[in-house]
Amino acid sequence: MPPQDARITGLDLLRGLVIFMAVFEHYTGYLNYWYIDFFNREHALWDSFYLSHKAMAGQLLPMDHTTAQVSAWLIPWVSQIYLALAAFNLSRRDQASFRPQLGGKLVLFASIILVLYVEGLVIAPNFGEAISFYPVMLWMCLLALFSLVYAWFGIRGMLLLTLLSLLLDQLGVQDLLGHIDGWMKLHVHPDYELDARLDLFMASGCFGFLYGWCWHQRPQWRDRLNALVLTLSLLALAVYLMFGETSTVELSDIYANEHELAMDMVGRAGIWGMEFLVIGAVLWLHQRNIRLCWRPLNWIGMYSLTVFIFHKSIFVHLWGPLLLWWTARQGTILPNNFGLIMALSATSVLLIYAFQRSGIICHLMGMHQDRDWARLYGK
Repeated sequence: MPPQDARITGLDLLRGLVIFMAVFEHYTGYLNYWYIDFFNREHALWDSFYLSHKAMAGQLLPMDHTTAQVSAWLIPWVSQIYLALAAFNLSRRDQASFRPQLGGKLVLFASIILVLYVEGLVIAPNFGEAISFYPVMLWMCLLALFSLVYAWFGIRGMLLLTLLSLLLDQLGVQDLLGHIDGWMKLHVHPDYELDARLDLFMASGCFGFLYGWCWHQRPQWRDRLNALVLTLSLLALAVYLMFGETSTVELSDIYANEHELAMDMVGRAGIWGMEFLVIGAVLWLHQRNIRLCWRPLNWIGMYSLTVFIFHKSIFVHLWGPLLLWWTARQGTILPNNFGLIMALSATSVLLIYAFQRSGIICHLMGMHQDRDWARLYGK
């Protein structure tokens, strides 16, 4: 049995792939909606420099079929696996050593949500979308909930929470969230969106936490645990393939059916089966000393929040305007195809890598002054 590692490189690689696919999805979506959400910023030049784009104003820009096929296969489970991986890592410590860290973790999760709202105010096309509740925000709330339950009630509390997560539909949570979404649209802003639904995501996080707890706290179970997870995952996928509906993506709107597969239990079974089949396979290889690692993806996985926080701003304030300018000079409209999105996603990651490695973030935050501050003024 390999020694218990602080980090599992295969899971970093998997997390990196998931974040890269999130970047890919968002960039496709920005192009889908560019002429609706952002083109009005150039209204003064519609009849001159941007004349080739004028006919597209207010219309959706379709993606190509390759992008749609890739997205239909990846998006339903990729949008959930990040939470499962985060919950897996959250369970690394036993309850006694976890409880003293509870306050710091809750502050961290709240701070990330605050940063995401600030980001929304910077990049969103309107106030409603800026204050909308998106999946990453829900994931931080769920990780905070898992932390509270585990710190005070241990693994038994998490088992009960997992059971509850499977009964949310029966408890009317979906209807309640629908009413909240409608109320916010009516009374706050018509473009508000409750995009992250508790009933669609919670179980993935709970399963990830339980898997991680067994892996970290009971290392002697690992081989049997992996065999059980892989078997259950294959069974869940078989149920979905026999009784579930095929995932689809609309060419003009990558978000239209993003969570459609998770709306019923058969679809969720397919999602759970796919995500834990992949996680289980990575851990099975890890047990056999096969360390999956490709440095670019592993870097994305280790600095996943950094990539996630910056990638949208890069598109809205750099790639989008630059593409609009270039295509206007060519007398054409914006493209939206697989090769372009892959190139922009990869280039954005390279920019974020250079930004992070340069140390400029530390200087902008004044972290290089921390030692002098503590010496002169105390903590």
